[in-house]
Amino acid sequence: MKPAPGVVKEILPNGLTVLVAEDHASPVVASNLWVRAGYFDEEDHEVGISHVIEHMFFKGTSDRPRADQIATEIKGLGGELNAGTYYDSTNYYIVLPSENFRRGLEVQADALMHPLFDPEELKREIEAVVQEGRRKIDTPAAYALEMLFEESFEAHRIRRWRIGGEADLRALTRDRLLAYFHDHYVPGRILLAVVGDVKASEAIEAAHVYLGGMPAREGAPLGSPPEPPQGRFRCRRLQGDIRRSYTLLAYHTPPVLTEDDLALRVLSHLLGSGRSSRLFQAVKEQKGLVDTLGSTLESFRDIGVLTIVAENDPAHGPEAVRAIQAEIERLRQEAPSRAEIERARTAIEFRYNQSRSEVLGRSSILAYYESLGGFALAEEIVERLNAVTAEDVRRVARSFLTLENATLLEYVPEGKGVPAPDPAELAGDLRRVPPAVALPEAAPQRAAGPGAPPVPPRLTRAGDSLGVSRQRFESGPVLLHEERRHLPLVTFCLSFRGGRSAEGRENSGITRLMQAVLIKGSTSRWAREVALEIEGLGSTIERVMDEDYFGFAVSILSRCARRGWDLLMDLVRRPAFRHDEIEKERLIQLAAQETIKDQSLPYTFQLFRQAAFGSHPYSLPSFGLAVPVQSMKRDNLVRWHRATVRPDTMVVSVVGDISEAEAVDFVGSSITDWPPEGFGVKDPGQLLGWGASEVVETRRRRQTAQVIGFPTPGLQTPERLPLDLVQALTSGLGGRFFEEIRGRRGLAYAVHSFNYHRIGGGAFATYLATSPRDEAEARRALFQEIARLRQEGPRREEVERARRFTLGMHSIALQGNSQRAFRYADAEVRGLGMEAVQTYPERLIAVGYEEIHDAIWRYLDPDQCAMGILRGEESNL
Repeated sequence: MKPAPGVVKEILPNGLTVLVAEDHASPVVASNLWVRAGYFDEEDHEVGISHVIEHMFFKGTSDRPRADQIATEIKGLGGELNAGTYYDSTNYYIVLPSENFRRGLEVQADALMHPLFDPEELKREIEAVVQEGRRKIDTPAAYALEMLFEESFEAHRIRRWRIGGEADLRALTRDRLLAYFHDHYVPGRILLAVVGDVKASEAIEAAHVYLGGMPAREGAPLGSPPEPPQGRFRCRRLQGDIRRSYTLLAYHTPPVLTEDDLALRVLSHLLGSGRSSRLFQAVKEQKGLVDTLGSTLESFRDIGVLTIVAENDPAHGPEAVRAIQAEIERLRQEAPSRAEIERARTAIEFRYNQSRSEVLGRSSILAYYESLGGFALAEEIVERLNAVTAEDVRRVARSFLTLENATLLEYVPEGKGVPAPDPAELAGDLRRVPPAVALPEAAPQRAAGPGAPPVPPRLTRAGDSLGVSRQRFESGPVLLHEERRHLPLVTFCLSFRGGRSAEGRENSGITRLMQAVLIKGSTSRWAREVALEIEGLGSTIERVMDEDYFGFAVSILSRCARRGWDLLMDLVRRPAFRHDEIEKERLIQLAAQETIKDQSLPYTFQLFRQAAFGSHPYSLPSFGLAVPVQSMKRDNLVRWHRATVRPDTMVVSVVGDISEAEAVDFVGSSITDWPPEGFGVKDPGQLLGWGASEVVETRRRRQTAQVIGFPTPGLQTPERLPLDLVQALTSGLGGRFFEEIRGRRGLAYAVHSFNYHRIGGGAFATYLATSPRDEAEARRALFQEIARLRQEGPRREEVERARRFTLGMHSIALQGNSQRAFRYADAEVRGLGMEAVQTYPERLIAVGYEEIHDAIWRYLDPDQCAMGILRGEESNL
């Protein structure tokens, strides 16, 4: 195994492994503690204990005894901390400004080596875990996936409800946590991966100082009882209070890093990853049987599982299963084409480089592969994946995608769908499904050959700032450019002012529908050709949707940048708006209007906007209203496109491995013959005052979700910055609202504040996820904290901690090309100017204490409160 470049490895005398990769592109660092213990390593009487330990890890030590002390300290260092538990690992990470790396590592080491696991705090956190489990039950796709594993596996621990049953969780004691911690959190099973703006020698030295004193000891056995081979087709149907159906298939696959596992990764990609994949094209695009569809391969040391997940109309479930089976049978009979394999290889190259664009992601990759045998595997796997052949893919399809090895789970709305089938009868029916017919690998159509070279458009430099240039073309488009050469990647972010903010109830949803159809083909390209072409470049076209603007983003390998940009602009400027694609996307959007009702935070926020924003366009649902979407015609979309997709409202942000001259050429050559037409769309104006109002919807759910908010002015006003600091001092770990409502009183699982600022106005809002019986008490606790803040004001040290945290988050958010391109475009298109992104730190530092207290008093007014509530029914618990 050849070593990966730029990574330093050292094993401390106690057996703990340290990996360091220097990355000086941004002034931040990730410190990631990775423990080789997770759900698979829990005995049946302690299911969920790994996750409970994760919750307690940062909840106090002998030197930091307060439950909120660690979170508060990291926040004061400008960092964020979090953790995650998975089947075979648990990790605890901190990302913070690099100047504070050493202090952050000292806090992590203290939490690892001296956990308190205070009994009273443990009781509160167990109730938070219980609420987390209830939230998962209320999330259809997540619940269905765990039920699929329960049906698919007989002996392996992956079949268990991994978060743990409520009674078993409440039976956990401090002594049991300490025993598990002692048996599994041993130095030989712990990795520290450090990536970022830090010298390797200094990071290694700090690891010796802070982690070298952890005593070495043997750990308990790892892993699960083995799973016997599956010998028959299995199926199960569940019903629930949901709006759409979920159809899931699972196939047992080999353990991680085997040759078959690598071939199955390529198979999973071409089968169900992206718009060009076989399942997407055949089952969704051609037959219209599903709303969303994808495949995923999960591989572990002893098992693997390939899953296919679809969301669909309940009436289409049986036919969707047959269509999926037809595609699988085709893959078993015919090897994939050379073009399919090449698309997979290009996607692998892009994803590998994209994974290196942020310090946290790269630290997780290093730790993960080190836990499997060596961090250099991260590089080696890319080479081995590129060596997978079409015949390898067909071979593993024939070996593993068999009906005897398959499990089907259907999760349907109550009272919907046909009766549950007999497994043997359904298996017999699926065996008779013939292989699907291959769709042609057509070459993209092209317009007639060009005439004389276009005359380059005139442009003027409109202000450069700290390495970012701004140029304005004569017809109106603004080009922002920043060159970053550390990775072979480029991001284009293309935005247009207006869109949803100009909609009314009569055409609500038209911008989203226009966007969806626009990328489904131009006058010279059909929808399938677009999918094949963009994914052949290893990329996708992402839709950007905001209340104040809309647009598209493409992140792509720099060697493919020209082709990606030309494709995007062909679609944007010359959309075909074909009738069949309009009908497909109309049905998808109508289905999304129903699907969002099963998603706690998005739907509750939609209810809140309805309560808060009255008749303003900001109150309209993000997917539009059903009646106007159902009635939209092609002419409506064409006129809306002409009114909103205009050069004089366009901002292009280009960041990455591309010169300014190239960016100017790309954009300039695509707009030479594009004059603005018409008068654009209306300005919706500012939000008017609102009064106390609420919108409540009751469902048979395990949790109640509520968004409680207060009106604020538009983001172009000075109050935005003080309110950003109020968000930081109230929200998340170490935040005032979080620590009071969840930490001390245990009334909610989720407590998040957010400063929702838009051009026309906004809201300062808090999201609470509680048990139904705690809904009113949690809300009362929130208003008590708000009253205290209004009366007493925040503590000065609290304000300074929030300031350091917000500054740190700003630096962390600007690591990758895509984040930078998006933020520059966002600021420019909203009228703030891209300089607002660069000067944000100095402007935030200038905000005074009195401005913050004044903003709290002025805007967090209970008499001006609006609420959206998705209420669960207590009787169902």
